Amino acid sequence: MVERHKARLVAQDFSQKFGVDLLDYDETFCPVVRHESVRILIALAVQHDLKLHQMDVTTAFLNGELNEEVYMKQPEGFISKGQEHLVCRLKRSIYGLKQSPRCWNHTLDEQLKKMGFVQSSSGPCIYVASGGELFMIAVYVDDMILAGKTDERVAQVKKDLCSRFKAKDMGELHYFLGMKVIQNSNSEVWIGQPTYTQDILEKFGMQDTKPVNTPFDISSKLTDAAEDDVVDQELSISVCCWKSVVFVNCYKTRHCVRCKQCVQVLCQTNQTTLDCCQTYYEISEGNFELWSVL
Repeated sequence: MVERHKARLVAQDFSQKFGVDLLDYDETFCPVVRHESVRILIALAVQHDLKLHQMDVTTAFLNGELNEEVYMKQPEGFISKGQEHLVCRLKRSIYGLKQSPRCWNHTLDEQLKKMGFVQSSSGPCIYVASGGELFMIAVYVDDMILAGKTDERVAQVKKDLCSRFKAKDMGELHYFLGMKVIQNSNSEVWIGQPTYTQDILEKFGMQDTKPVNTPFDISSKLTDAAEDDVVDQELSISVCCWKSVVFVNCYKTRHCVRCKQCVQVLCQTNQTTLDCCQTYYEISEGNFELWSVL
């Protein structure tokens, strides 16, 4: 089912050249909120009984205002007859431009500060209301989490953002950066990654394996592998996929400690380590709906 058709003018940044006025040519970095910051924000929201909502800015990069002179060729199909030799001067950033991410972040930063928010010293993408009741905003490019005390305050912040940008009101927070979020009436928030965990199990053909309840086999001893016991390193990395294992278990502290022990010896992997990592897949299958409760 086709929901919508979309066309977008994109700059060819590979052909963008440095000019005399483009002093920020190399300044393309756009900060994004960290997973740890999102978890802390959610935890604070639970502690202070804040409501969590989400917004998405439509075509965010087109809102950035350029302070430099940037020129581009006339796009194909829209070339003015008799003026083929002319070029377009960009007044706003467009997708594909090297400075677009940073330009958009600067524009959003200015708007949030005009609304009375201050940037957190511990994270450039966390904003806190400078006065009145507690209100926090987390920014990941064009996605935002709003954490406010009352519905009226949340609605006012949304209105102020929509007056400056074209944005979608996503309602209560349900899904953000791969994390599924469930809020209940008891001021509890559940977060987890059941879909991602299931995808990993299916990737390695373990979706039908028998789940286990214990986080670690106490009879297994992780030791340095002997030369004749080392498993092919490519095979071990492929089978274990240790980055995915750690990521899945990062929400279960009691599992993550043992999982890190497996990772530490992956450079010289033996069959025992492979068996231990496979146990974590089985744990993930049996507990991928077991989320952290905040």
